[in-house]
Amino acid sequence: MPDIIFHESLAELLDKRTSPPPRRAFPRAAKDLIETLGIPHTEIGRLAVNGRESGLLAPVEFDDRVDAFPHTPPRPFPWKQAGQAHPAIGAAFIADINVAGVGKLLRLLGFDTIMDPGLDDRGITLRAWEENRVVLSRDRNLLKRRIVLFGCLVRSEEPWEQLAEVVHQYGLACLAKPFTRCVRCNTLLVPVEKEKVMDRLQPMTRLFYDSFHTCPSCERIFWRGSHTARILEQIGPILAEGCKTGTE
Repeated sequence: MPDIIFHESLAELLDKRTSPPPRRAFPRAAKDLIETLGIPHTEIGRLAVNGRESGLLAPVEFDDRVDAFPHTPPRPFPWKQAGQAHPAIGAAFIADINVAGVGKLLRLLGFDTIMDPGLDDRGITLRAWEENRVVLSRDRNLLKRRIVLFGCLVRSEEPWEQLAEVVHQYGLACLAKPFTRCVRCNTLLVPVEKEKVMDRLQPMTRLFYDSFHTCPSCERIFWRGSHTARILEQIGPILAEGCKTGTE
């Protein structure tokens, strides 16, 4: 069995219940070997075989040494290519149903995030590939699929902690535009004149608020009410820490 060293946070992901492949299973691709031990290829930021920088498809022999390192944020993503000063497209994600909570919070921050309970694993990966989306999931088997070029194994279980994790991993803090996207439909909100929605507003809302937006898809009405301050109290520290880190 190769001497495989999982550095830093990768060591926590190692599935100790797995049995090492026999000698006859070698040579084999580094990707296959690492995933046999429970770690999706999406979590590997850098790989060395016998001290030489290698790719995930590099062949590994039974007596080799493999060093695997996690990503250094920001992780690779499809919406900005090397050498570009600005993203070619907006940050875009597809969230598995097991992380739907963080999917909604990403929409709250203004990020295009697909959540479709009707999609199976194949459907998720195909849509991610076709639409240049990052796959977010806690399902390791989903992220092991070869077609997943960009993905993140979400470690936390609580949605707000997951949000902090994703914002940090992808350097999203300074790109966020809170309250610009419908949390239900993922559609960008558009301004609407108060007079056009007056008949749909509660008396106190009509009295105290004048600026409104609507979702073109579901026609829900949005305004910066008292709930906005409570939400900002939660997202504020996440975004502030991220922007601070990004400028260091």
